[in-house]
Amino acid sequence: ELLRLFRERDYQASYHQNRYRLYQVMYIVLAAAASVTGALMALSLSARPEIIPILAIIEVFIAATTTYLATVGSRPPPLATWLDNRRRAEYLRREYFRYLANLPPYDGETGYMREMLLATRAARINQGNDPGVI
Repeated sequence: ELLRLFRERDYQASYHQNRYRLYQVMYIVLAAAASVTGALMALSLSARPEIIPILAIIEVFIAATTTYLATVGSRPPPLATWLDNRRRAEYLRREYFRYLANLPPYDGETGYMREMLLATRAARINQGNDPGVI
């Protein structure tokens, strides 16, 4: 019961971690492209002023792409989602080893009641409740 929830949370954490990193790389690439385009515009003012409108259109496209990426990337925010899923996965892992080692609160229970306690605690952790107050 618990391992299924752990695998799901672990997968979600990895997915959102990779999503967060991809957005960060894309922001870096877009910022570099905007800088290069702006530098080319400044250099072409005296040398080739006829290409400034083309470079301006490219700059607008880069800005629009960055705005779109920031809007799409914030729903749901990948960093917060990644950290939340990672926290829940680690709490589930901790609960699993607590159960295997027969540590409190599992030390006083046996059989069916022990398994029900594990299932209840795992479900609460998976829902995002603090396992310290369970």
